[in-house]
Amino acid sequence: MSPGTYQAFDVLMNVPNRVTAGEYTVVLQAFSEELYPDASGRDTRIRDTIVLEVTVAEFHDMQISMDPTVDNAVKTSAPGRIVRFTFNVTNNGNVPDVPTLNNHTSQPDGDALLWNELPGMNNLEGWSVEWFLLKQLNADVVVEEACMEMVSTASSFPEDSCVFLTDLGKGEYRLPEMAPYETLQVVAAVNIGTNAKLTTRDLGLKVVSMYGDMENDGDHDDSPEWDGETLDTNEFIVTLRLRAPNLEIKEIILPPSLSGEVDSTIPIGIILQNTGNVHATDIEIVLCEYDDVNDMDLIKEIRKNGCEEDRIVMRQVVGALLAPDASEEAKEIELYLLYPVTAGSKGVYVVVDPMNEIVESDERDNVKAIGEALESDSPLVDMAKEVVGKTALPFAVIMLTLALLGVVYLVGKGRRDEVNKRLAEQSSLVSVLADEEGA
Repeated sequence: MSPGTYQAFDVLMNVPNRVTAGEYTVVLQAFSEELYPDASGRDTRIRDTIVLEVTVAEFHDMQISMDPTVDNAVKTSAPGRIVRFTFNVTNNGNVPDVPTLNNHTSQPDGDALLWNELPGMNNLEGWSVEWFLLKQLNADVVVEEACMEMVSTASSFPEDSCVFLTDLGKGEYRLPEMAPYETLQVVAAVNIGTNAKLTTRDLGLKVVSMYGDMENDGDHDDSPEWDGETLDTNEFIVTLRLRAPNLEIKEIILPPSLSGEVDSTIPIGIILQNTGNVHATDIEIVLCEYDDVNDMDLIKEIRKNGCEEDRIVMRQVVGALLAPDASEEAKEIELYLLYPVTAGSKGVYVVVDPMNEIVESDERDNVKAIGEALESDSPLVDMAKEVVGKTALPFAVIMLTLALLGVVYLVGKGRRDEVNKRLAEQSSLVSVLADEEGA
């Protein structure tokens, strides 16, 4: 530059992505080509200095992400199960933050999804989401730590644990305070309702900054919407494909006569359907015999605890039953179980999967009562014969015992008579010998 001239230029200052909020000092210095003495007489090339005070404003940005090498956002499960998803939660802001963990639901609308912007399970009855904090115990061991139950009015919260605030509506999960750019690993455990519809369900999981959303000068990337480009970095959608069989006793086919001779059999026809969306294998079907006929309380007890083993009179296993095809028509089979007739009148119940080993979308349609009693030809007479039959053996044993005691008495009496006779003979012989010696 020639003497007396100047040149204007812009100074661009790049603020790093990860810098905490606060006051920073930037010094700009102008140097000449030659050395000149400064005020103290020391030679220097510095000709001028400008000091700038830079303020880095607070920046709030909570993020949730999933490592595809660790977990999968799309999972297949069945009603009544718990599905776990592992996430990374990052405080990408430049100030400490205490995030809240929420979940949102959606409803299909044609090919689109309508998301509920308010957190909660909403219309998903029986569903819930629990959050856990992953703790690294050592190089090889990572454990899930349950969030501590507390109330929002507590004087202090643990510094390194998540908490579940029980007094805030249906509860609220909060992570411990996170330093700027810190990352924590969490697990979202989705509890699927036992009566969940067999379909594909999308759930939204969200981490919310304590400073609020973008409309409140909080998280710069937090809007209430979930669709398309409005999906924010603090929102994550997981997909649950619900698959399960559903075994249902559609109909019971009864023969013309529900009575027979004792130890004969009565054929009971069963039409069994699979109305679920996957096939079922190794299906066990049993006939259970009770004294009561078509008892609703007994049906509830069987649904809850199954049949007592000594009540099962017939069982059969079906290898497989396919799920409905593309026409959505339920697959069904017809089978027959032979009920062994016993004396009297009995109530019989058909039970599918009595050990509850098959996970189904609905367990309430696995028990059906035969509406009428199954009985022997002459229930009262047969019962009497059965009672007599049960007591006949003990009575015969008693009579035999008495007869044996009589034999023992007679044998003993005979032996005593013989001994007494010998003693009398010996006494007579001794008397004769004594008379001869005296003569």
